Amino acid sequence: MGLPDKLKILFLTPRFPYPLLGGDRLKSYNLLAHLASKHEVHLVSFYQGSSKMPPQKDIDHLKELGLKLHIIQLNPILSGLRILFTTILKYPLEIGYYYHHDFKKVVDDLIDNEHFDLGFAFFMRTAEYIKDKPIKKILMSEDCRRLYQKRSYEKSKNVMQRIVRWWEYRMLKRYEHDIVNHFDTTTLVTNEDIQAMMELNSRASYTLLSNGVNIDYFRPSTNKRDTKELLFTGKLDLWANHLMINTIIKDILPKIRKRFPGTKLILAGAKPSKSILALQNDYIEVHANVPTLVPYLQKAAVFIHPHQGGSGIQNKLLEAMSCGAPVVTSPTGIQGIEATHGKDIMVGNTPEEMVEHIIKIMTDQNFAANLGKNARQLIIDTHSWQSIFDETDSLIIHILSEKNDKT
Repeated sequence: MGLPDKLKILFLTPRFPYPLLGGDRLKSYNLLAHLASKHEVHLVSFYQGSSKMPPQKDIDHLKELGLKLHIIQLNPILSGLRILFTTILKYPLEIGYYYHHDFKKVVDDLIDNEHFDLGFAFFMRTAEYIKDKPIKKILMSEDCRRLYQKRSYEKSKNVMQRIVRWWEYRMLKRYEHDIVNHFDTTTLVTNEDIQAMMELNSRASYTLLSNGVNIDYFRPSTNKRDTKELLFTGKLDLWANHLMINTIIKDILPKIRKRFPGTKLILAGAKPSKSILALQNDYIEVHANVPTLVPYLQKAAVFIHPHQGGSGIQNKLLEAMSCGAPVVTSPTGIQGIEATHGKDIMVGNTPEEMVEHIIKIMTDQNFAANLGKNARQLIIDTHSWQSIFDETDSLIIHILSEKNDKT
């Protein structure tokens, strides 16, 4: 069975997928663009902003892709109150926050009036809306949330963070077990996440569907790299990124600067917190809300990423490797990317090992160049968006063929 020419698809997202800020928007946007190029796609999405609706130019951009849009405003204050008074004992916090009667009504009306061939719930945060609907459906969970919260509360040194994340872990343990039973399959981005879900519920169906990167946009430069520039990128207001930055500044950077006194650390990304901005000095630069990270990824001697837990795949590593940047990360940082230590990437179990790897890269330019070249080729071979699109199409064919076998 091949993929039909014109399917009718319902696609739910917890965040408006444009502009492309954050890994969740990146994947949902690219998948939506791909699906809309061949099929009729209805997108139901929350918008969380200072206005009731996204800027008109962002709406127009998605309409130009061929999407039929249904946008629901999400008020953060009201959603927070709703958790406290109605859903705190029923759902995990991240599920309760996104449970909204207006969203449910739009989905219910669409299901009643359209004849959808397939539904996508992007992230578990939208799973409640179609879990019992009589259509074939895919839950794009991306990562095992229970595993993420477990690792997070174990790593956190903040008492309140530990309490909240422990609560989420306990609630997700039950919720994740149950929700996957309602879908024809649940997609995750790493085999580690699939294994964690299998340990929780081995009777549900799981599919590996990784993330992609625009290999034509994230590409190496012909210019030489700055041999004394370390780089970290990401959303600079996120707790997980704060942990990594703290590790770099306290446990890694001083030792590198002792060996190479002129070394600078560049922190580039969106929404830096006040505490991140306060880190700036003669050798630490914060580049806030840059229009693109490509020049930074093309220039740095080392992309450093001391990941400390979590789950899922790190899009920033895909982008750095696609740009040919020599990358130093941890074992959890590289999960979901079939890279080989010493060939495509350098993996350190401790900050001390990462320091050794960074020194190796900074002292051996041929080794650094080969590392970046191999990383780039690996991403081309395994993580181009076209490869992800092909896998998505194959998954849809499989799900629909199961439907046909039963009819």
